This record gives sequence, structure tokens and C-alpha cells, in this order.
Amino acid sequence: MSGQKTDAAGSFRGARFVETAEYLPNPGQGWYRIFTYDAAVPFVPEETCLEGDTLALVRVDIGAFRSEPLAGRGLENLRDILRFFDENGVDLILRIAYDFEGKGLEREPELFSQVRRHMLELAPVLGEFQRRVLVFQGLLLGSWGEMHQSKFLLPRWLRELEAAFRSGGNRETWLAVRRPVFLRMLAGPGEFPEGFSARRLCLFNDALGSSETDMGTYGWKERTQAVWEEPWRRDDELAFLEGACAGAPFGGEVLPPESGRLPAWRETAARLRRARLSYLNCRHDRRVLDQWEKTPCRSWRGGPWAGASLYDYVGGRLGFRFLVRRAWVRPLEGGGWHLSVEIENAGFGDLLQEARAELLCRDEGWTRQSLDWDARNWLRGGRTLCEARIPPWRGALYLRLRRRWDGRAILFANRMEEFEAGDFMVFLGTMR
Repeated sequence: MSGQKTDAAGSFRGARFVETAEYLPNPGQGWYRIFTYDAAVPFVPEETCLEGDTLALVRVDIGAFRSEPLAGRGLENLRDILRFFDENGVDLILRIAYDFEGKGLEREPELFSQVRRHMLELAPVLGEFQRRVLVFQGLLLGSWGEMHQSKFLLPRWLRELEAAFRSGGNRETWLAVRRPVFLRMLAGPGEFPEGFSARRLCLFNDALGSSETDMGTYGWKERTQAVWEEPWRRDDELAFLEGACAGAPFGGEVLPPESGRLPAWRETAARLRRARLSYLNCRHDRRVLDQWEKTPCRSWRGGPWAGASLYDYVGGRLGFRFLVRRAWVRPLEGGGWHLSVEIENAGFGDLLQEARAELLCRDEGWTRQSLDWDARNWLRGGRTLCEARIPPWRGALYLRLRRRWDGRAILFANRMEEFEAGDFMVFLGTMR
């Protein structure tokens, strides 16, 4: 919408809004790499090579402490690891466990009381970095920290570990478990699904697409034939997760299916969209990812994704993907303008941390106005009309969005202009 009359003295010519087909390295989502450390070994920053990473899965092995407290060197080494990533602006998925070799039963403590004690020791250290640690995976348990092959998976023990984790604060960090049934165990009998997001509970899946059950992520029983704390078949679990984890982060790793044949690109995209995928390992499993890179998304020929691969399309849709679709103004009685901006979330997921929206007008200098828009409400698959009253400015009008706690820029899928180093804005139009 352009050239619209706004008052006797001015007009507004809106920009042409076109979606770009590129990966947006936005905070709290996207492709990640894995970094693995031993809590018994002093952290050496020079041995960690970052390659422009904005998101990382950090795995910390505490197996050496299975029979002793973490206090002292274990906690200080962990603090050094977390501080390094924090200072480098890398958001974290964190997994602390006794085993990363597939020997969970051998390397876990003999008694649950020791596991709980370790979680209580860890909690305040994690609380220092709770904004940087977006997701904490696995509750220390099982082989590879994936809650397989553990003797401590009773509901009451899982609930005690959750309580120990929250004892250090950690109210902003999402706690992710490996199977939907563990969510129900944490919730207790018959809790309504809406309670999971309020408690910041969610799921991770390191066997996406591997089989009908994703290697035991789901069960075989229909919901009508199973009790609350039993695993259900895939379709029933996915329906459960759509209510239980709406608005929660979800991600993990893809694996090739047992049949060896990957689904068509359209089915793959639909599955990941339904799962609300927000983060994914960019290295594992290359047998799948390499095939995605060779698979064109044919139905998007002629659009912004023309010629793009399935890999590029999935990467571009991980988490939220905000796109300004329209902007227009109208005059207000008594002076000033009413601004309307229509914003689409074309991603698989939603924004999970609070953001600050701001309007900027450039004429001879810069004029700014904070906006009370909450981008966490710009939900996936929908369009949101955002409105504001603004003064009778003249000049180029821009919109920018930044994560509130650290000011990190949130990029739109429109053409962006740089406002300051590392800070970007969307051109909305010109007011005359």
C-alpha cells in the first residue's frame, strides 16, 4: 500500500515488502554444533574454535564425579565453560550427564540421592546463566544424557530432579526431556497439558525420522488403551505435544529411516512444521542432511525459495521467521498518525524470549519511539496486525526488533538495513 493520503500536508509511501530466501541467525534458534567437555578437566578457551556460532549444544561430562561432590573444581570448570559461551554471545542448549559413550547404567551413581545432590549443586551455577541457557536437556540421566538406560526414571525421582533444578532459580530456562511420557511423569496424574509450558517443560528428540517410534521416543499403544504414564503411539503423542508444548522450543537430530528411504520433501516439511522445530544439529546425521541439500523444493519455483534445497528451506524456517507484509498510516483527529503494520510469522516456531520493538524516523537526524508490541504473540503460521499512534513525522520510517535482555538484533525476512554495527532495521516507507 503506497501513496496513501494521511493529512492535508503529508502522505505515506509504503515500501515494497519481499521475503528473502536466506538463513537468519536469530537468537535462540537455528542450526547448532556440539561442543563436549569433561567437568573434571580445566577449561581452556583456546581449545574451543567458534565459527560464527550463534547457538550451540554444550555437553558436559560429570561421570568422574559419580561418587563425589561436584563442589570445587567440577563447578568452577562448568562455570568457566558457560562464561566463555556467554561472553561470546552464543546461546546454549545444555546437556550435563554422567555418560556420553552409551554406558549410562555403568557410569551413573549407585544411589539416586547422589544424582539429586549433584543437581542441587549445579542449580545455582546454572541460575547465573539462565538467560543464556535456553534449554537444559536430560536431567543428567541415561546414555548420552538422553534418558535411555537409566535406573532413575521413576516419576517421583524425575519430579525431585526438576525441583532440584529449579531450586537455583532457572525460571527462564526450559527443561527438556527425551520422551513425551516423561512430561506426563513430571506433571503427575492427569494434569492438563496447558500446565507444561507454564512450568517451562518441553521435549527434545535426537532420533527424528528414524522409525515409527523414533527409536523409542513414542510407544505402540493407542491413547484410549494406555494410562497417563505410559508411552502412546506416534499420532497420539504428537496430538498431545501440540497442546502440551505449544510455544515451547523443540529440536534435536535427524536420523535416516529404517527403510533407508527418506520421505518426500513436502512430507518432511509438514512433519517439521507440525513439530514446531526450532533448533537442529547441522552435522548429524549427514546421510539425511546431504540428501536434503540435493532435494529441490519444486512447488516454490518462481517464489523467494526458487532453486532452494530442502536443507535451505528447513534452515530458513527453524524457529520464528518474521516478515513485514504491509505498512500504512491514517491521520488522527487532533494531529498525529495511526500506524498499522502487518507481520507474518512464516517459521516453524515462535519467539521464546521477550523482545523490544522500536520505530525510527530518519530526516535530518534520528527520532525514535518505543512500541508496546509483544513479538512473542506473533505466532507461527499467522499474521498479526500491530498498531501505534505516532507524531506527524517526515522522513524514512523503519522498524527494528531486539531481544530485551541483551539487545541482540532480531532479523526480519525482509531486506534489512544496518542501523549500527550488528543492529538492523526494516524500511517501512516514507512519510512526506
